[in-house]
Amino acid sequence: MHDAPLSGGGPLTCLPEIPGPDGITLREHDLTGVPAPFSSSVFVVPPGAATDVDVHGVVETWFIGAGEGHVEYAGDAYPVRTGDSFHFATRERHRVRNSGTGALTVFSVWWSA
Repeated sequence: MHDAPLSGGGPLTCLPEIPGPDGITLREHDLTGVPAPFSSSVFVVPPGAATDVDVHGVVETWFIGAGEGHVEYAGDAYPVRTGDSFHFATRERHRVRNSGTGALTVFSVWWSA
């Protein structure tokens, strides 16, 4: 969709949806041409499902767009709901479990530490 850098602003698209286990879907944002120091995605977790445990060499922050669940991080579980956010240090195990009755939508932003 982008032929020129979007430093002046404009709409962005998502890369093709990546289906995951238990009906979880992931869409990474296409930041081609955007001078952003981060990457981002949105993922949706159906009721009762949980993401796989994730560990990586980047720093990450999640923003809960809709729903409720529990973030498992550094051996503890933390309740989250619409409007909450959660920050992950590099190389720390984390995942989210949807404990609600509707879809849990998470917006993720990550960058090099």
